[in-house]
Amino acid sequence: MADNTANNSANTSNAASSSPKLGFGYEVQAGDSLSKIAKHVYGDASRWKEIWEANKAAIPNPDLIHPGQQLSMPPR
Repeated sequence: MADNTANNSANTSNAASSSPKLGFGYEVQAGDSLSKIAKHVYGDASRWKEIWEANKAAIPNPDLIHPGQQLSMPPR
């Protein structure tokens, strides 16, 4: 039994290490766009694609984000 537990722990940590690392959360405000958020947070509007990649499940269209939406932000 101990061997199965150790194997399950190893599999879980491998899965976690393969997922993208997220730095912090951000709540979308009225008037925000991914490029505006990227400019405000990172100082570089072109990093909007990183934000979108980290949130594709919740944001199928990067041009349609809504106030109150919670985004997972890549590290700075």
